[in-house]
Amino acid sequence: MDVKVGTFNVLNLAREGERFYPDEEPYTAAEYDEKATWIAGQLRRMEAHLVGFQEVFHEAALRDVCDRSGRFPGGTVVAPGADGASGPRLGLASRLSIAEPVTAITDFPAGMDAEADGLALPVGTFSRPVLRTRVVLDPIRGTTSTVFVAHLKSKRPIRDPQAPEHDAREEALGKARALIRRAAEAAALRFLVLQEITGNAQPVIVLGDLNDAARAVTTDIIMGDSPSRFWPRDPDDRKAYWDRLLYSAHELTVRRTGRDVSYTHIFNGHYENLDHVLVSQEFYERNPQRIAEVMNLRYFNDHLVDSQLSNDRRERTVSDHAQLVAEIRLL
Repeated sequence: MDVKVGTFNVLNLAREGERFYPDEEPYTAAEYDEKATWIAGQLRRMEAHLVGFQEVFHEAALRDVCDRSGRFPGGTVVAPGADGASGPRLGLASRLSIAEPVTAITDFPAGMDAEADGLALPVGTFSRPVLRTRVVLDPIRGTTSTVFVAHLKSKRPIRDPQAPEHDAREEALGKARALIRRAAEAAALRFLVLQEITGNAQPVIVLGDLNDAARAVTTDIIMGDSPSRFWPRDPDDRKAYWDRLLYSAHELTVRRTGRDVSYTHIFNGHYENLDHVLVSQEFYERNPQRIAEVMNLRYFNDHLVDSQLSNDRRERTVSDHAQLVAEIRLL
């Protein structure tokens, strides 16, 4: 039995006629219809059983595009807090049964304010509340998996509005501020993951736009570090390490292809993998006690445009991110 899970940054999905950013004009009826039609078409191509969404401004719009896709009849489609007044939120659509309600987590877990060497993380909330739920992967065996949907802070600088525009020093500070927030959010997400996977056999899947590469420090924070090959020697200690790691579906599958031509975002000629599917050891092919394996990771990126090579301009009715679908085979 195969289960397909995906992540989809829809780029400002809002209802027609409703402003989503102060400096952005609302979608006209024609624009909204074009955007909704495109998103629905991508969902049909993805053929996923479960999709995590980023940048949803109205839950009603998410329900509309999912209805148009025909992929989630009778399923769950939610975007908690996506009322148009709270900024971009996360959403989830699932044909899989939901074992625990979808909840939005805004506040960081306890312990995030711990100080070391005079430093503490100066952030206490997610800029986009993380979604958590538990879904039924195999109804016959009763196998469930905890699912997180995330959208971490982008690399876009957090600027001082009083600073001169294009000031090089302020640009450097702004990028550093953005990195601090993204790193803090990554650590908080790591805390949430650890609450689920430590000391048990509970599978976990993380879907989202993490706004950094698979081996960037912030992504590494979420995944955790593997133990050294030569330490510790105690097998029980090593098992404890493996029990708290996550694995990148990109890294698990790229080994089989023998080449890597994947990307989910293009900016100024730079091709990057910012969107990810991460899984716990229960889906890791080298784990003898695994319940499933990640067989394939599909990239839907034909719509992305390299502005350094093309005069075409991306319309706002399509996303500036690729969509990912991980195909997971239950054993």
